[in-house]
Amino acid sequence: MSSAEAISLLGHLDTPILVGDPEGHVVYANASFRKRFCPSGEDPTGTALASVFGGGAREAVLKVTAEVLQRGQSARLQIREGGLGYVGLASPIEAEDDRVGVVMVLLEEQSGEDHLAGLAEELADPIGDALRTLGRLLESPAAPLADALRVPLERSLQSLETAQKWIRELQVAIRGGKAQQGRFDVAASVLRAAERMQGESDASQPFEVLMPPNLPRVAGTAAVFERALLQLIRRRLAESQPGKPLTLLARAFGGDPARGVIVSVVDFPVQDRRGATGHPPEAVQQAMQSIGGDVVCVEDSQIGRVTALRLAVAGA
Repeated sequence: MSSAEAISLLGHLDTPILVGDPEGHVVYANASFRKRFCPSGEDPTGTALASVFGGGAREAVLKVTAEVLQRGQSARLQIREGGLGYVGLASPIEAEDDRVGVVMVLLEEQSGEDHLAGLAEELADPIGDALRTLGRLLESPAAPLADALRVPLERSLQSLETAQKWIRELQVAIRGGKAQQGRFDVAASVLRAAERMQGESDASQPFEVLMPPNLPRVAGTAAVFERALLQLIRRRLAESQPGKPLTLLARAFGGDPARGVIVSVVDFPVQDRRGATGHPPEAVQQAMQSIGGDVVCVEDSQIGRVTALRLAVAGA
């Protein structure tokens, strides 16, 4: 792909992107970046990368730019601009005369509310798993328990039920007694989940992401969706045939303008590893329902198993 084609694609992304030359000057800023960081409409092309930002952000950008240009290594940054927090990654790119330029990608930080909601979800999942396991153990007719063991297990079950109740109360309190709502950049969420899974998964397990550059924002909460997506990917990886690719797809649907976005996980399961129904984990289904989405799963001998997470476009 030519540099002109690459820049054309960057223009469609909702994620702010800045490209700098080997001297640290802006050569390209996509529309999303200009909208968020150049409110007066000025064109930052030709100015120093750091000078586009204000306050403490300028020093952070200057530091990572120097690290990329001098060492040729990627660097992370965290800044605040216009009352919003951003986390970013600055990476080296090839420039003229075999020198190194820089591309900077910025993502909005999750709010404190989203972070707390995410922690509550993290607590709820293992508690739910423990409840189900203890319940099956206590009710199993194949392995009746002696009273000396049954009594402490029943007490543990009651304690977990109490913890689950308070987790639910916490989730309601975090949202001020309201249902979870909001809008988020689903493309950024998919990329974050993919980056995390590529760090976790075995290098021998192929993992690929296919996604257009112009997905619309969707209704819901990023923290809840990303956690559901990660849970689904981990389960599918555990069930997949060795060496078969696991593919993460995303696309808009419903015409122009789009009505929603489908994020699909495609895998080839080993039959004796897969769950009884092949459906996604209950926690994934509940999480998607909580943000107004849903999950469907279809299996095909040729294309594999497709598990689709469907989200509505914000405001649709």
